Amino acid sequence: MGLSYAFLGLAIQASFLLSFCHPFSTNHNLRIRQQHASSSASPTISTSLRSQILDFVEPTTGVRVKLVGAMHYNPASIKLAEDTINALAEEGQLGSIIIESCDIRWNATMENEMVKDALLSEMKAAHDLGMQYERPVVLGDQRINITVDQLKFGAKEAVLDLVQPWNGGWGRLVDSISSARKVAVPFGEEFLGLGSFFDPKLLASAPISFIKYPLSYFVKSPVFTIAVFALIILGDVDSSNAISTDSVSTTDLIESLLFSILETAIFARIFLKELLADRNEVLADSILEQCRNYETESSSNWLEKLFQADRTGDKSTGAVYAPGSVAGKPEDGKIVVAVLGLAHCNGIKKLLTEAQN
Repeated sequence: MGLSYAFLGLAIQASFLLSFCHPFSTNHNLRIRQQHASSSASPTISTSLRSQILDFVEPTTGVRVKLVGAMHYNPASIKLAEDTINALAEEGQLGSIIIESCDIRWNATMENEMVKDALLSEMKAAHDLGMQYERPVVLGDQRINITVDQLKFGAKEAVLDLVQPWNGGWGRLVDSISSARKVAVPFGEEFLGLGSFFDPKLLASAPISFIKYPLSYFVKSPVFTIAVFALIILGDVDSSNAISTDSVSTTDLIESLLFSILETAIFARIFLKELLADRNEVLADSILEQCRNYETESSSNWLEKLFQADRTGDKSTGAVYAPGSVAGKPEDGKIVVAVLGLAHCNGIKKLLTEAQN
């Protein structure tokens, strides 16, 4: 019983955390709010939901960046993304839109009619508005096959470190978790705080996220999803048949506690490093490359000006644009918007504002 409850607890914990970083799928349909196009007033963004936006200037290009943090599939996050993009478009300041997806995930989603039409997400909302306003829409995340390979390697490395305490394994595991946390989840007044994650409006809509997130997996990979739930249910049934009393033995409690510690250590390692820190670098680079299209002349050094004097096309390198999107080009007075899981925002801002170029 201890193992099955621990496994169920990990599944719930993973679902909650992944809803803030969303590495595997991007889905959904959205009603584009046509009334914004004819309205003269900018969309009003809730004061509380403003706490999910990081607004700063990328120092090497002098371009303003807005990171819109989201709980994936959450109606409050969808509205925040819509309102932010609509407001910038109405002011003539909307530059490129970066969304937390890669070409593989995005194309797979668009090919699945049930997923595309039945499930809503803030990334699909941002994409559709970008298409409506004819702005560049960038699939800025690390490709999913690379992420999966890194997850496998990270989990294997964490397990090996756990079972080799005499060889410095525990120290390496602690160091890897600690260093990844400092890079991926920095703290401070200039970053999002706990209030951003536990905003009342966000939490009020959280049940919708918790339903749609696993549902998206079920629609795209029904066999895998059913197998996971079957393991959880069967584990509970076997455990209940093995227990003849209502009391839980000390052995069960110790077993459950030890297993929970082990699974938490492994999950913390792959969540902080492979799911956040490693992908943050790719997402930050995608944002920086789009900033190059909107940088002011004074931000470029003389060598860059020499080689780019006659260049009027896309100044970004390696950008992956969504199918049908226009490409970026040099423009003045634009703001780059990135729609991301909340868990990514602080780490990406740290990379963009503190990295040495």
